[in-house]
Amino acid sequence: MKFREVLLVVVLILAGFVFFQVKTGRWSLDDVNWGDDIGILHQEVTAEETRTIEAPLPPAIEIVNGQGWVEIRGADQDFAQLTFKKVVWRRKEEDAREFAGQIKYTLTAAADKLTLSTNRDEFRRKNFETGFVLTVPRSTVVRVTNGYGTVRIEGVKEATVRNRHGEVYASNIDGPCVLETSYDDLEAGDIRGACQIVNSHGDVRAFSVKGDLQVGTSYARIRVEDAGGKADLGGSNTDVEARRVAGSVTVDTSYEKVLLDDVGPALVTGHNMAVTAGNVRGDLEVRTSYEPVRATDVQGRLTVDAHNASVTATGIAGPSISVQTSYENVSLADFAAEVSVVNRNGGVTLRPRDLKRGLDVRTEHGPIELFWPSGERARLEARSKGGSVSWGLADKPDVDETNGVSLIKAYSGETAAPLVYLSTSYDDIRIEEGGRKF
Repeated sequence: MKFREVLLVVVLILAGFVFFQVKTGRWSLDDVNWGDDIGILHQEVTAEETRTIEAPLPPAIEIVNGQGWVEIRGADQDFAQLTFKKVVWRRKEEDAREFAGQIKYTLTAAADKLTLSTNRDEFRRKNFETGFVLTVPRSTVVRVTNGYGTVRIEGVKEATVRNRHGEVYASNIDGPCVLETSYDDLEAGDIRGACQIVNSHGDVRAFSVKGDLQVGTSYARIRVEDAGGKADLGGSNTDVEARRVAGSVTVDTSYEKVLLDDVGPALVTGHNMAVTAGNVRGDLEVRTSYEPVRATDVQGRLTVDAHNASVTATGIAGPSISVQTSYENVSLADFAAEVSVVNRNGGVTLRPRDLKRGLDVRTEHGPIELFWPSGERARLEARSKGGSVSWGLADKPDVDETNGVSLIKAYSGETAAPLVYLSTSYDDIRIEEGGRKF
């Protein structure tokens, strides 16, 4: 490794270390004293105060914490217990202890809420953190505004959290939740109401949410399990996985994969994303590009609008399948639906259970292969410009001709039967006897 490369690595490591120190408050540009104290090599001092806030309490508690952490737990009680913690960094320990004594919390009581805050704005040098740790009645509505630290809420009636750059955990909440953070992970579990989550550059995990769920993040992952309502999930460059969702699911993302399993009707939109969906209790619609689409055991209609993407579908129980794609292959199996496939520069393979509904398959520069269910009678028209049509059934076709276009027609007398129409150009069509699946 060259000297300049080694130097670059060292600079990047130092930059990351400085960023961490500033983000956590251990270093602060406001704390720089250009005389005899550069404000970097600090001693850490901690202090705390405790207080009991007697009943009766208003229905809501609001906490505004400029930088630090917040922990709130609900309990079977009618009063609140508060611990206020302070962490200070100074060059000298005695200076840090003196400064810690100046940091105070404020408590404002109104008929509808208690508000807890700090006197952080009074200080120019802000290299300190404050923490609120509370135990409150389970019936409390909690609202938290925090910066650069972790927020944990557990066992209360409702929770609203707006956090800047810090982890958020919410669990065992009786009612709705609104949770926001960025650049860190967020987890919500055992929520018995609706839940709205907004994150950026951080992962989201939501499980056991009884109400409707809405999640947005970016450049991260979303994991959803056991949702009792509908789920609306999205974000750019976001990997999405949703399992066991009772209601409908909508996903909008890009450049990452989407996995759905045991969900209600689903709509997946975006680009450059691979989509895998199974056990869908309703319709499935997918719009994507440049990555494969795989669907299994869909109880409703299947609709795929893709570009440069392969499509594989098995066990589609709905009345219709519609696929549009290009430059990749389409494979459909174990279905009894009406089918429409348009593919450019890609092949199509069909293995239907029966032919009680029509098939319309059109491709260019790609082969078509149809495995004809045993014993089925449906009108067939198969044509290929610049290619051949191969008929592999025992019954003789009605028309079998080649004159620039290869054409086979069969079972033309079955006027009440649906039409199987197959068309391609500059490639072949092959029709073979297939097994019948009951």
